[in-house]
Amino acid sequence: MRFNKHFWIATIALVFALSAIAHAQQATHAFYLTWTEDPTSSISIDWHSDATSSTTLKFRRKGTEAWRDFESTVLPYPFSERKVHRVGIGGLSPATTYELMFPGLEAVYHFHTMPADLNTASIKIAIGGDTMHRKEWFEQTNGIVTSYDPDFVIIGGDMAYENGVAENLQRIYDWFDAYTKTLVTADNRILPCIVAAGNHEVVGGYYSRNPGYEQTNSFRNRIAPYFYSLFPFPGQPGYNVLDFGKYLSLVILDTEHSNPVEGVQTDWLKQTLEERKDFLHVLPIYHVPAFPSVRDFNGTTQTLVRDTWVPIFEQYPIRLAFENHDHAYKRTFPIRNGKIDQTGITYVGDGSWGTEPRPIHSVEDTWYLKVAQSVNAFTFLTIEGSQYSLISLDWEGNVIDSYPQNPLIGK
Repeated sequence: MRFNKHFWIATIALVFALSAIAHAQQATHAFYLTWTEDPTSSISIDWHSDATSSTTLKFRRKGTEAWRDFESTVLPYPFSERKVHRVGIGGLSPATTYELMFPGLEAVYHFHTMPADLNTASIKIAIGGDTMHRKEWFEQTNGIVTSYDPDFVIIGGDMAYENGVAENLQRIYDWFDAYTKTLVTADNRILPCIVAAGNHEVVGGYYSRNPGYEQTNSFRNRIAPYFYSLFPFPGQPGYNVLDFGKYLSLVILDTEHSNPVEGVQTDWLKQTLEERKDFLHVLPIYHVPAFPSVRDFNGTTQTLVRDTWVPIFEQYPIRLAFENHDHAYKRTFPIRNGKIDQTGITYVGDGSWGTEPRPIHSVEDTWYLKVAQSVNAFTFLTIEGSQYSLISLDWEGNVIDSYPQNPLIGK
């Protein structure tokens, strides 16, 4: 009888232990929301866990009781025993809030789809780049970002500074941990994020530094393994376009990191912009600036971007382009044909979300700079109808720039 009692106690303890192990394996370490299709009607959801087989995401429209279950596709996590669990959901309603629960997490999170048009709605976007020299710097700026309640975030490269190598795995863990904890609003709304490739996503920073480079998916994945595995958009080949209905198009470009500027990518850019010439808003986003606030204006990649892409941009009704890489803040005058022109394009950046700021060029002595500061900053863009306005903020929440002078944006 004593044996049976001890046996059952041991059995119960074993069951609890096995249950705890199974729960731990399913636990979500981090999550990430983005879009690969029209943001008015879809969402792409990732979560990272130790589970090697499919796990279940619970999903419902806010205000309804019944949950729908979505089983994950399990994908490799570079240099890690963790796995990427991914679910893509389409057929959603525009301007609608949806709730979700991740495996092993008790919290109910939510996000909202984008409006069908801008006739009676606006979109608010937090835009910047170069996010994480230090995790705490990334998180500090994120706190200001979420306090302004944007619809989503765009980061133009150099997310975790992991350089595509195994020894920097902890940096990518830290980046997604910071996203999970600080790019979520106080009421648990997750901010979807769209990214572009920067030099610190790629081994050696640039494709040309990788011997035997081939413009193929497999080679790009080899030199930028985290970028292509952990960020569903832009995906291969590293540049892509995301259309919000017929009113906004985000054109994500690769400035020599895993793809050459010239050739296939530029041909794609020409076709992409031609197909979207009737959109209300087209925003190019990329890493290395054509009009730098810190680096040499005549530097190789800066010149290549300026000579190759800027003339193409100017053929279309593009009014803003977002640049990064320099670790400072800048806004140019409107520029067309290499001159200040009120009909031209304004270039905003320069990638200082969570980095050590660098000394800038003299604004007074640099013909294209309207505003520049050596400061950590991001830009908060509001698009409403055919109009847009922006404010830029430092990581303490101070407004350091606005354009036009009376922006639409209010906190």
